[in-house]
Amino acid sequence: MAIRLSRIGHTAVRVRDIEAAKRFYTEVMGFKIVEEDPDHGGVFMSLGHDDTIDGHTFDISPVENPGTALPPPTRNQVGVAHIAIKVDSHDDLKEAYDHLQAHGVQVNRLVEHANQRSMYFTDPDGNGLEIYYEFPTSRELFKRGRGDRDFIFTFEDPVPPWASSVPDDWDPETTADRYHRGTVRQMGS
Repeated sequence: MAIRLSRIGHTAVRVRDIEAAKRFYTEVMGFKIVEEDPDHGGVFMSLGHDDTIDGHTFDISPVENPGTALPPPTRNQVGVAHIAIKVDSHDDLKEAYDHLQAHGVQVNRLVEHANQRSMYFTDPDGNGLEIYYEFPTSRELFKRGRGDRDFIFTFEDPVPPWASSVPDDWDPETTADRYHRGTVRQMGS
């Protein structure tokens, strides 16, 4: 029998400069500090939308020696690739993008994964982050197969029609490709 897990409680991230990381995660990302406990490793934060958040969701703690700390993993190293944070709407994704831009955060790429739109960037220490809007039809797309095609998008591109209703003739290998031809380019092109 498998372990009966409830949910992921929090993510712990090591940083070189705890004060810079606190500013980034509170002022730019909007996290709320729940507790600061330097004796036990760090700063515990929550999304803090209301008092129903159960515990903290994000912890930052300093590395032992910032001068010799290794960088976050690359695509060919074992480790956490990125931490994904969900928003409720495409408008929220656009507002998050604008907010990051206003704070000088470089968004590395905007990607549509057939079932969602995502933006990828890093914190000041190079830890990978993603903010994404999952289409309301995402679960249905997973059941039918969402295909393995990723497309670059811009916020001027309309949200695809299958975000609100999966067509009867959905084909995970061709539908997104046919739709996006000419409107956005595929990854790597």
